[in-house]
Amino acid sequence: MSILHKGDKVGFIACSDGRDRSKSRIYLTLENMLAQFGVHAVYAKTFYAVGNSPFSGTPEERATELMKLYQNKEIKAVFDLSGGNAANELLSFINMAVIKENPKPFVGISDLSVVNNALFTLTGITNLHYQVANLLGPDNEFQKELFTKVFFDEWESSNQLITYPYKWLRGSSMEGTVIGGNVRCFLKLAGTRYMPSPDDKLLFLESLGGGPAALASYIAQLDQLGFLERCNGILLGTFTEMEQSTGSPTVEELVLTATEKYGIPVAKTDKLGHGPDSHCLPIGLNLRL
Repeated sequence: MSILHKGDKVGFIACSDGRDRSKSRIYLTLENMLAQFGVHAVYAKTFYAVGNSPFSGTPEERATELMKLYQNKEIKAVFDLSGGNAANELLSFINMAVIKENPKPFVGISDLSVVNNALFTLTGITNLHYQVANLLGPDNEFQKELFTKVFFDEWESSNQLITYPYKWLRGSSMEGTVIGGNVRCFLKLAGTRYMPSPDDKLLFLESLGGGPAALASYIAQLDQLGFLERCNGILLGTFTEMEQSTGSPTVEELVLTATEKYGIPVAKTDKLGHGPDSHCLPIGLNLRL
């Protein structure tokens, strides 16, 4: 069963840092783009940053607006177009019962990895690591095709969306339920009830910022939490800042060194992350590589 049909509505919200109102033309263009697919966008009140603050509202206000989008039966998916730092603020105010009663995918990347994984952990509902704003990017023709495939075609497993290349760094197969996302933001969930268990999971990791020292610290924390020992494998996406520099070690070297004692499979793709050509990865569905 497809996520969207012509005539459906989707929600626009900023659960992390609020959007800059001076750039409202961008979101109007995206709204018009979605209209070409027959989809109408409904804005949450907590979308644009308020006053001189970086926030679109208090944590409770953002959570309340998110719940309204879930409770609205006409809205079939929630598109979070934000990013930054503040997404974990609203977790304590989310009513998970409302989400269970009104299942629909939450869609976002970067700091929204916090929400993608927290909602999956407490509700079992699949969410999507995907940036809808890429429809306006330099690879917009490809993104239109991808948007159609993700939201209008029928699919039931992650494998039906894995049409892009990846390479093996260790091993030749792995399988499990996908968790993870932006590594810095995912680790905000450490020690909370929102952090998914690593057992029988495939850990997906990507990053926009951060050099070798930052990535080494994130990987060490994942190891200390037991993720590298207990997960079924690791899928690496793009690490934008690291891959644009000539520093060392590389993220591949860091991950292979940290996981050598466990011997777990590791794969790498340049088609998942913050790039304008990035694909979609379901968080909370089984993936077999």
